[in-house]
Amino acid sequence: MKDILAERLLVRVMGWDRDRVRTEIPLILVLASYKYDEYQQFSPGMRFVESLARWLRQFEDPVEREAAYELVRDRLIFCSSAEMRHFVEMAYPDHIRPHLLRQAAEEIKQDFRRVGRVSQSKEFGVIRRQCLFLGLSDGARIDLFRRSNPELSTEQIWQTHELADERVRELLEKLAEGVAAIRGGRARRAKFTTVVLLDDFSGSGRSYYMPKDDGTLGGKIAKFHRQVTKPRSKLSRLVDLGQLHLIILLYVATEQAERPLEESTRTLWDPVGVRWNIEVVQRLPESLRLTPNNCGSLAQVVDRYYDDAIHDEHMEKGGTEDSRYGFGGCGLPLVLHHNAPNNSVSLLWSYEDMKVRGLFPRIRRHKEVP
Repeated sequence: MKDILAERLLVRVMGWDRDRVRTEIPLILVLASYKYDEYQQFSPGMRFVESLARWLRQFEDPVEREAAYELVRDRLIFCSSAEMRHFVEMAYPDHIRPHLLRQAAEEIKQDFRRVGRVSQSKEFGVIRRQCLFLGLSDGARIDLFRRSNPELSTEQIWQTHELADERVRELLEKLAEGVAAIRGGRARRAKFTTVVLLDDFSGSGRSYYMPKDDGTLGGKIAKFHRQVTKPRSKLSRLVDLGQLHLIILLYVATEQAERPLEESTRTLWDPVGVRWNIEVVQRLPESLRLTPNNCGSLAQVVDRYYDDAIHDEHMEKGGTEDSRYGFGGCGLPLVLHHNAPNNSVSLLWSYEDMKVRGLFPRIRRHKEVP
């Protein structure tokens, strides 16, 4: 009954005639059941059709409502939990394992394309065991990554890049035992030669190496760099810096994010002689980006219903004057099933207490608690 009422509200808000209802309602219901209803930040009892009707009702003019509806129908990208799971499952076999196979092929002087022979070698076994996987956030889905890759040891996968002394010692002890078991000898000291930093999404590529007021770099990868290159630090004990290969792997990222991420990585890691690669499982092309020049009448809706309260100190770090088109002006029409990224157009994710409530309200990651 509630679903029927939500559909009727949507039809009344949009002013559709019977022909339009027959065209649009089945499409909306399919999208809702297939993907959009699983958005995890809907309030209890809320589903997509009801949220859509309430969202569209905020726009005063029928032309504005139609422009907003077309954004959802024609340009919205919703990454479901099943799709994200698929990206996680693809990460190691399609993006990391080939790097390790190439290293082993060079070491045993074999053609990389002879995958069977290379993968069965002790050299590949050692190189694989000397690869450490660290999560940059909860989005890394380390539990799923671990279960998806049984050929990896659980002792080379950890949920965070911030490690206590005891954890560093345990990782090194288990590494020495693992390498000795592969080589058939006694356990000797060993270090990791490849580090993979895992995360779910990057829209601008700026937050991993965010400049601070004092001129230094903040951000998770910059912090990891400081620790791993600092003599006698606990993280520096984990790796052989002279042989280190750093891989930054993102399950989803925009083309816009890759450029600054590559530049910052090159600036920071090249001087210490670390080889690096950036791997993206699902790349979002530049053509998806919404700008005032390519979204037609929607641009007026974005301007009219924008609430400048969204542009707080955290959004200011994106380097834009406002947040109409999201953090860093990315202008994405993207929603992730667990939370809408702030890189998307603010109309989609605007907070519950803003001038206009978003279609997929976002949970604040930086919130002052009274």
